[in-house]
Amino acid sequence: MARREIVVLSDDLDGTDNDVRTVAFAYDGGAYEIDLSPANHDKLALALAPFIAAARKSPARGPRSQPAAPLTAADQRAFNQRVRDWAKAQGKQVSDRGRVPADIVDAYRAAGLR
Repeated sequence: MARREIVVLSDDLDGTDNDVRTVAFAYDGGAYEIDLSPANHDKLALALAPFIAAARKSPARGPRSQPAAPLTAADQRAFNQRVRDWAKAQGKQVSDRGRVPADIVDAYRAAGLR
């Protein structure tokens, strides 16, 4: 047996259901979505226009692309060796084998190194 579901969006303000679209926006740290008909979409756009004109764009938050692939074992060993070499050059105590302490890795990254 086949099943078919139909989703009908209706305007969140007045309940109309003609040509409704979802509008996403952010305000005061919160992210919101609202479904609006063309008339209410125009009202929102007109109400926000002076604020948008006076505002500045904020930097994008978080990555928008695919996250980096995890390091391979060889990449991790090479990274650990770079951290160890840097730490020794800084006069820090670090073993030649095993896990590199987190505070050493944090200091390495804080120095702007990758």
